[in-house]
Amino acid sequence: MAKKVTPFKNEYMIDMAKLANRPLSWTADGILLPIEKINDKPIDTNKNQETIKLFAERQAKRMVEQYPILFPMINRDARTVIEYIATDGHAVISLYPNSDLDIHDKDWSEQLSKTALEDLMTLYSKRKNAYESARGAINSVLQK
Repeated sequence: MAKKVTPFKNEYMIDMAKLANRPLSWTADGILLPIEKINDKPIDTNKNQETIKLFAERQAKRMVEQYPILFPMINRDARTVIEYIATDGHAVISLYPNSDLDIHDKDWSEQLSKTALEDLMTLYSKRKNAYESARGAINSVLQK
């Protein structure tokens, strides 16, 4: 029997088309964003899967604002939030398209597997480089 592999991250693809037709849903704990896919699997409303998820306010707001500029550069990654999972199954840190991080647990680095830490560092560097190359365009749009 094959050993069950525990996932070390969840990838949430935000449905930006739904966001364009309605305002952001703010709560005391963050912003509710519509989910199009989780881990590259479309949401199945027949299985009562959640179609929205709570995200950190500052990071989610920046992601939505910067999406039109980041999308041409990093495509689907411009609307993907990655949530890294501790070995016991709880979320410890989230990575946003513009390389913003939301730390859910102060001991996050001790709770991730070596594979998860390597993946986080690789994707963080990739997103940071993409964001840095778009910084001028992003700043000019945000200044308007």
